[in-house]
Amino acid sequence: MSNFNWYPGHINKAKRKIKEYLKAVDSILIVLDARAPLATTAFEIDIFKGKNLLFVLNKSDIANNELTTRWLETIGKSAPVISFNKNESISKIKNFVLKNAKSKLNETRLLIAGVPNVGKSSIINKISGRKSAKTGAAPGVTRGLQWINLGKIKLLDTPGIVFAKLFNKDIAAKLLLVGSLPIENMDNYDIISRAFELFKTEAGINENFEEYIEKFGKSRGFIIKGGKCDFERSKNTFFKLLSEGKLGKFTFDKEFSNWIFQ
Repeated sequence: MSNFNWYPGHINKAKRKIKEYLKAVDSILIVLDARAPLATTAFEIDIFKGKNLLFVLNKSDIANNELTTRWLETIGKSAPVISFNKNESISKIKNFVLKNAKSKLNETRLLIAGVPNVGKSSIINKISGRKSAKTGAAPGVTRGLQWINLGKIKLLDTPGIVFAKLFNKDIAAKLLLVGSLPIENMDNYDIISRAFELFKTEAGINENFEEYIEKFGKSRGFIIKGGKCDFERSKNTFFKLLSEGKLGKFTFDKEFSNWIFQ
C-alpha cells in the first residue's frame, strides 16, 4: 500500500510544542477511542517516554460493552485506565486523575493527548464545567496549546497528534471509521474500501461497498440528475454518521495481545 499522508502543519507544530512543555507536567492523560484503542495510539509514543501515563477509553457508549471491558482489563495491566462517555459524571475522571496522577506541591500538572477527534476537548469542558476548550466533529479543532486552571489540577490541552505517515492500512481504516481521519480529505480508495470491510464484518451485512452506499444514499434522498445516487455525499454522510455512533455500537480493535504498553 502507498503511504497515506494527511498531516496538517499545525499537528507538526503541536508536537514540537508538546516536547517543550513536557518538563512542566507530571503525568499524561492519553484519550483513546473505546472503539479502536490500538488505532488511536497512532502517534509517537516515545514523546512521552518516562512520564506517568493514564488512559481514558472515551466514547464507551458507542462501543461494544463486552470488548470495552476486555480492553480495560488489558490496558489496566500496564497503566491506570477508565472508560468514559458523555453520559457519565465528570467526577469519575477527576477522581481518577487525582488518584493516579503524580503531583508536586499539592498541584497536579497534567497534559492531555490523543489523536484527532477522540473527545479531548469535550472531557476538558466537562472537567471545568464550562466551555473552556473548543469542540467540534471535525478532526483538529484544537489548534494550539493552552493551560486550563482547574483548581488542584492544571491541565495542558493539546491538538490531536498522529503519525506523519500511516503505513498500516488497517490503522488508517480504523481511524477513518472513528472519525480521526477526515473522510472529506480521504482519496485513497484502498483505505476507504478496507474501512467498509471492517464495518461490514461487524455489522453483518452482505452488500459490497458501492451497493451499500447507493442504498444508503437513496434511502436518505441523496439523488442527483437522472435519478442516480449522489455517491460522494452518501459516502461522506455514511462515514460521518458511523463515526458519531449513529449507525450502531461497534468496536473495531480486538487484538488485545498487541497492546503496545504490555
